[in-house]
Amino acid sequence: MIKEGFMARRAWIAGLAVFFFIFIFLSPAVLAQTTQDKAAATAESTTKSAPAKGEEETKVPLVTDTEKIKELEQKEVKALEEIEEKKEDIEEAAEEIAEVAEEKLEKEKDAALKQQAATVAKEKLEDVKQKAETTGGAGIQQEVEKLEKEAAILQEEAETAKEELKLVEIKEEKAAKMIAANEQRIEDLRKALGEIEKEKVAKVGLIEKGLRSVVILVIGVILFILLKIGVKKFEGMLTRKDVLREDEKTLRMKTMAKLFNWLGGIVIIIMILYLLLSLYGFNVGPLIAGAGIMGLAFGFGGQYLIRDLINGLFILIEGQYRINDVVKIGEYGGLVEDINLRITVLRDLAGRVIIVPNGEVKTVVNYTKEYAQALLDIGVAYKENVDRVIEVIKEVGAGMRKDQHFGRLILADLEMLGVDDFADSAVMIKFRIKTLPIRQWEVSREFRRRLKNRFDELGIEIPFPHRTLYMGTGPDNDWVRGFASRVAPPGTGQ
Repeated sequence: MIKEGFMARRAWIAGLAVFFFIFIFLSPAVLAQTTQDKAAATAESTTKSAPAKGEEETKVPLVTDTEKIKELEQKEVKALEEIEEKKEDIEEAAEEIAEVAEEKLEKEKDAALKQQAATVAKEKLEDVKQKAETTGGAGIQQEVEKLEKEAAILQEEAETAKEELKLVEIKEEKAAKMIAANEQRIEDLRKALGEIEKEKVAKVGLIEKGLRSVVILVIGVILFILLKIGVKKFEGMLTRKDVLREDEKTLRMKTMAKLFNWLGGIVIIIMILYLLLSLYGFNVGPLIAGAGIMGLAFGFGGQYLIRDLINGLFILIEGQYRINDVVKIGEYGGLVEDINLRITVLRDLAGRVIIVPNGEVKTVVNYTKEYAQALLDIGVAYKENVDRVIEVIKEVGAGMRKDQHFGRLILADLEMLGVDDFADSAVMIKFRIKTLPIRQWEVSREFRRRLKNRFDELGIEIPFPHRTLYMGTGPDNDWVRGFASRVAPPGTGQ
């Protein structure tokens, strides 16, 4: 309940911050408009001259002009209807162009074939004419006349095909011009819609604008609170108190819930800003374009943000780590408290919060993925029997597996790896215990406690660093050995 109250307070604070931001952002514009209105009113009362023909008043009314707004809305509806009609005309023209393109291709082929046949006929006619000039004869003259008729017919057909092709091209050009004209008309209508929207905003009174602003902010804050409460309830549905460690699917869904919470908050804030700016007549399009230009200007710094977002997306998709995982990123490590597309929030053992940009995540060590291993190194004195010590370690491990609490944390029997090293004053024995994720440290601490008590019961020595003094030999050192035997306490062996 305390945490939910904190989330609600944080939502109200965010809503108030948005309100004050909008107020500060819009106050200069409102004041400038009010000053301009006062100056215009003063000039009008001084000159007492009528406004020029076609000139419209720019004074911001206190009360909404409903009749004018209805008239503008009718114009807006007509413009939208005309835009839809023009879009339909464009689609019909585009279909006509597609059909004409096929017809044009056929006509081009037909015209080319007929022109080729006419050319061949002319060439044949020229050959026959040359033969008739050299040899003469009535038969050759008749063949020349026949070929002339055939060539004329073929040439006429070729010219007809070319004319048909031109008609098809004219039809295609006409359809293209219709599309261009309709597109231009649509662009003009959209500009007109923008002007109508500006005029509508100008006719809305300051009182109604203020009320609308309050409604937008209240709805935004309510959505923000509902988002937080919904995500919290969803996480509560996923959380089960009777489990020692939540499964991979649950952790992944909790992580995605955190991401949805982050993205949802950003979307709500952007929508509130958009609605408020539109309400007060600010054209959001140029602002977005300006933001894009500014983004290009600061591209060198923006690339780090893009890198964070892309890397964060892959971290979430691949499931490299999730909420409640213990990880080490570079030189920092801790429990993952929050993760979104831009940053990862860790909390270390000392309670310190570590914020890591996702773009800086190069290598991740996840200590809690699927299962964990409690890896221990135990040192015993050189005088101890190693086989006996190993049996004692296994007995302690078997006892922990039978324990009501720790038996649920341990997934498999103790795995003895054997003698790992001969240290300065101890024989190192290495072994490990497979546990639930994030429970390896709890199992390790309890195992060391039990093993120390068991070693004390059996008299097995866990060595500690010590130093042996050698006094040397010879008569010159007799007085040193005598002094040491008098000073050293009994039982020290020195």
